Amino acid sequence: MICVGIDVSKRKSTVCFMAPGDKIIRRPFDVKHTKEELQPLVDEIRVQAKYDEIKVVMESTGVYHLSIAYFLQQNGIFVSVVNALKVANFNKAENFRHTKTDSIDSTNIARYGIAYWAKLPQFDLNGDKYFLLKRLCDAYLNFSEERSRILLQLQSQLEQTMPEIFDLFGGFDINSGKDKLLDFLERYCHIEDIIAKSEAEFVASYCGWAKEKGYRSNESKAATIYAQAKNGIPSIPNNPIVRETIMWYVGLLRRADETLMASLTRMEDIAKDLPEYELVGEMGGVGRVTRVALIAQIGDVRRFKNKHSLICFAGLTPSIHESGKFRALQNHIVKKGPARLRKVLYQVMMLLVMHKIPKDDAVYRFIKKKEAEGKYKKVAKVAGMAKFLRIYYGRVMHLYRDLGLAA
Repeated sequence: MICVGIDVSKRKSTVCFMAPGDKIIRRPFDVKHTKEELQPLVDEIRVQAKYDEIKVVMESTGVYHLSIAYFLQQNGIFVSVVNALKVANFNKAENFRHTKTDSIDSTNIARYGIAYWAKLPQFDLNGDKYFLLKRLCDAYLNFSEERSRILLQLQSQLEQTMPEIFDLFGGFDINSGKDKLLDFLERYCHIEDIIAKSEAEFVASYCGWAKEKGYRSNESKAATIYAQAKNGIPSIPNNPIVRETIMWYVGLLRRADETLMASLTRMEDIAKDLPEYELVGEMGGVGRVTRVALIAQIGDVRRFKNKHSLICFAGLTPSIHESGKFRALQNHIVKKGPARLRKVLYQVMMLLVMHKIPKDDAVYRFIKKKEAEGKYKKVAKVAGMAKFLRIYYGRVMHLYRDLGLAA
């Protein structure tokens, strides 16, 4: 057998051909991520494959490995993309000097491939809905984070034109696609727009605006807004420049909202074809966004050996520190794994404890039990995250077995 270890960089990779016993078939060499340079590599791999079984191994490096992995896979070559942390931990036992170059890394990756030859997972990007869903989910979360930054800047502006008005309105409603604050600012973006009217006139104007936009006509809410505006002191005057600046922020947030809605709809279109879509939506604390985000970040659960592997993947296992008679009493979670998965899981836990007891209350009661035992609320939620993943794995795997799709 021959293992081709590839150390991937941004626009080039270093390749090493190795056989068992650390026998170098071809010393490390560089190839650029172009068809002109990758095609000779494919031809050489095919020549070697005539005489012995051959596999290509590379580390997962964000998006940089995708082009070369996809090109090799399209040419019928077995490609395995492995977790970089696994390779790093393997090499620690082999490389005491801790030297690091592209040539050494490609050799070490090839050595890892030979050591774990029978367990190497095959890379397959064709029609991988989980991959597509993960890409869309990452884009959605990026847009959401960017929207939050813009919203903070708008809030800073409003503190100068309409102090405390921000607290009277809810945020963007992902289900309806509406944002009451932005709708309000398009009509009133300075205290003077409100107090220029009498209270009765503003209440009537507000209720008319609410009816026009599809909101509930709430006279008491209008009176509260008017009272707060009457008592507020703006720090910048009402002039065209100020109004234009606020409208810029409103426009940016509108476009961000449209992007979020479009990406969420696209994610749902893909996720609906997956067997676990309905099942995950029925779990306690899971909403419209967190359902597709969980499926995207976890991926195909069949690739995990058991529920403990999934928890390890999420980085929720406690670190262990023991030596002799010493044993640490406070151990933090390792946090090695996708941070965005932990973020989505924490959002699910927050939704669980902030609302009434859900019908599927196993995780909710577990969190409350941990709090009753004296655990800090955040610690109880982290424990709930691990509990949620155990339930998630069990239910989804049971579904796949019932459908005859389990590996």
